[in-house]
Amino acid sequence: MEKNIYAAMGAAVKSRRLAHGWSQEELGERSGLHPSYIGQIERGTKKISLETLRKISLALKAKISDLLSEPPVKYTPSSWEGKIAGILRDRPVEQQKRAYRIIRETLRPYKTRRE
Repeated sequence: MEKNIYAAMGAAVKSRRLAHGWSQEELGERSGLHPSYIGQIERGTKKISLETLRKISLALKAKISDLLSEPPVKYTPSSWEGKIAGILRDRPVEQQKRAYRIIRETLRPYKTRRE
């Protein structure tokens, strides 16, 4: 049975996105595309242009040919740490530091002023 090229490419995009630990929103942000459009691409319901494919491949740091010909990488669900690391991985150091401070402050135990 012949496999739909858009479905195969969408599966490859989804697999690589998940391997990075990114949500559709994260990939959309990195590629300049709307998250719902990313979902349509991943489901193979949208026929995309070469320019869109280029944007996605650049965001995923993958070759276009890899998204078209390579079988998808098997995804194993990761921990929350992996998801957080995926979001921060390619960000500038200052953004990573700011995110760390926000997370640290958010998780700091609450202490009342009477203590």
